[in-house]
Amino acid sequence: MEDEFKEESMDTKAPSMLLPALIAGGSLGFVSGLPISNCACCLWAVGAGFFAAFLYSKNCRAAGSVFDTGKGGVLGLLTGAVFGVVGSVINSIFSLLTGGLDIESMREAIEANPMISDPEAAEQALQIFESIGPMFFVLTIALIWIILGVLLAALGGLIGGSVFKVSAVPPDSGGGWSSYPPPMAPGGNEPPPPPPAAPADTY
Repeated sequence: MEDEFKEESMDTKAPSMLLPALIAGGSLGFVSGLPISNCACCLWAVGAGFFAAFLYSKNCRAAGSVFDTGKGGVLGLLTGAVFGVVGSVINSIFSLLTGGLDIESMREAIEANPMISDPEAAEQALQIFESIGPMFFVLTIALIWIILGVLLAALGGLIGGSVFKVSAVPPDSGGGWSSYPPPMAPGGNEPPPPPPAAPADTY
């Protein structure tokens, strides 16, 4: 009964995961959407989940709530959703502004890339892209970005949950009230009797 009461009291004190997810997912999602850093978007996603776990562990420690690997994974899923939406929007905006979705620009980039070993396959991909239109391509990239962000940020949250694990703080650890009953006398159900009073001095 006492353990159940303590579990319920700790659950009610659990802080919200929304703010750490918004801070970590939004900031690192913005960075991952920039043209100079989106090549490492997978690492940014893992880092977002890990950073959110760090922020949330501080809140849990202040509130006396438990934070473990399971909660880290849930926090990572929420952070990944924010990360994917912000990153895909920023990436799409920069692609439209800089002409990154222009067919001719993409063809020139492919021809100048020495790592592409099959130019014919790349040309077929460009033709498919031209037939479906750039907006459909943007939506497809955004969906992939969100899915990868959720999965990888969840991984970062799991890692962060194990690194920044927070155990429960007893209610009376800070000098406040205590929910524990008084000690019982050996072999009985009653508290131990008070010590005998000192004899009064007589003259």
